Amino acid sequence: MLLFDAHSHLPAAAPILAGHPRVVCGTREADWEAVLAHARTEGQVIPMLGLHPWFAIEASPQWLDRLEACLRANPAGVGECGLDFARKEVEPDRPAQEACFRAQLRLAHALGRPVAVHVVRAWGRVIDILREEGVPPAGALVHAFSGSPETALELQRLGVFLSFSGALLDTTRVRLREAFAGADPTRLLLETDGATELEPVVRAAAAIRGVPVDDLAAQTWENGHRCFKELMA
Repeated sequence: MLLFDAHSHLPAAAPILAGHPRVVCGTREADWEAVLAHARTEGQVIPMLGLHPWFAIEASPQWLDRLEACLRANPAGVGECGLDFARKEVEPDRPAQEACFRAQLRLAHALGRPVAVHVVRAWGRVIDILREEGVPPAGALVHAFSGSPETALELQRLGVFLSFSGALLDTTRVRLREAFAGADPTRLLLETDGATELEPVVRAAAAIRGVPVDDLAAQTWENGHRCFKELMA
């Protein structure tokens, strides 16, 4: 089976098999070098470096300069970045999150890199910002998609890939499963988010769409190569 894991994190304990690429995202300054080092030792790893919205407030004043320097020196994408307005333990600093998100989108545009977007309870605002800044031509995905079927269609109209996680295994997530079932097959990706094995996700996803497992695996593998083509030359 062809497998393409569109989003994961360190530590990545699961072995990486030949021909099964895995995207590994850094989320703050402290882990960027570790992600790059992991990619250098594992030929199937696609590194992404970004500032996650959870860490927007605590970032150093030089974070954007450091990120740009790392990206210019290495074939890596931008992310995980985005907006998260759901965390109750930390009062969301929306202006800081939005400023960081915009800065990273502009960097992805300038350097021709794909971007991985994190969204929780901020769907309308993310869509507004993507319209204002433009979706990076090199590719963009929303990871661990959890929005409505209507939101899924709106993002796909903008040219964004939608990556679905092991949440598809939860049969109570009816709206999520509806969004996955109705999404454009050429814009679908699957991921572990570092929390599960990918094959069970693929099997559950194929059952939801009513297609053969190998066909869906091949489709998402092809989609992954299109989304991350700038990093897989």
